[in-house]
Amino acid sequence: MAVFGVENTTEFNDEVTQYQLGRYISSNEAVWRNLSFSTRERYPMVVHLAVHLENGQRVYFITEITNFFSWNTSTRKFQCRKQGRAVQGHLHLYSTDALGHLYTVHPNNAEYFYLRLLLINVRGPTSFQELKTVNGHVCATFREACQKLNLLENDAHWDISLPDASNTAQPQQIRTLFSIILTTYFPANPKDVWGKYKDYMSEDILHRMRRINANPNIQFTSNIYSETLILIEDVCLTIVNKSLTELGMIALNRYSNDIFDRDVQRGTPFDVNELQTFVRIICRNWY
Repeated sequence: MAVFGVENTTEFNDEVTQYQLGRYISSNEAVWRNLSFSTRERYPMVVHLAVHLENGQRVYFITEITNFFSWNTSTRKFQCRKQGRAVQGHLHLYSTDALGHLYTVHPNNAEYFYLRLLLINVRGPTSFQELKTVNGHVCATFREACQKLNLLENDAHWDISLPDASNTAQPQQIRTLFSIILTTYFPANPKDVWGKYKDYMSEDILHRMRRINANPNIQFTSNIYSETLILIEDVCLTIVNKSLTELGMIALNRYSNDIFDRDVQRGTPFDVNELQTFVRIICRNWY
């Protein structure tokens, strides 16, 4: 809280009064003080540990490193503790009851969230690459590593909601539902979910292609699926301002899809009878 005022600068500056006017006590702190809980010299000590993605921002995690190491702010390095209980079998290594404090990371911060999940479940990693390594295979992302370690819930419940929507809802409504699932519930393997229900989400686009080309035999193509994904991505961008790749889906090529749309428009059928008459006249004049 900040306090602003107009005053005579020649008068005595009462810093205590200014501090009291500007002091803000949250509801949590008020309850803590009303119950006379201690605000200092607490045991065990709680230490914040910064862990970050490569070239990323800081997030915090629980780890045992605070038991054996302390952070040196001047050298910006961890150093072995010089006091505490001697660790059996390790010379000059001491441990304390210090705790590392974990701040939660929202799933919207995708790679931070999956990094946090790996750090909690994988013991003793020495590098980012090691965190991504599962059974000798280096995964492309932390999310993929979590999937291979079965740290994410399965997507079986989407096989209940999406089939029901596919039987009763229009393709646009199914696309909206899928967009909400991607941006809000973060399925473990969204590509598999897309693969199961992409035909239901693309039926209106297929129908439009058949109508434009006057060909009822046109089937689903990669271009039709691409247009469907573009529509889904537009909804995701509106909801959370994230592309499909950021939500675990495949990358899109909007430019190639625009070319496809223009080709379809150029191929719009003309009056067949008029064209046949024109061809007969040309052929008659030619011969």
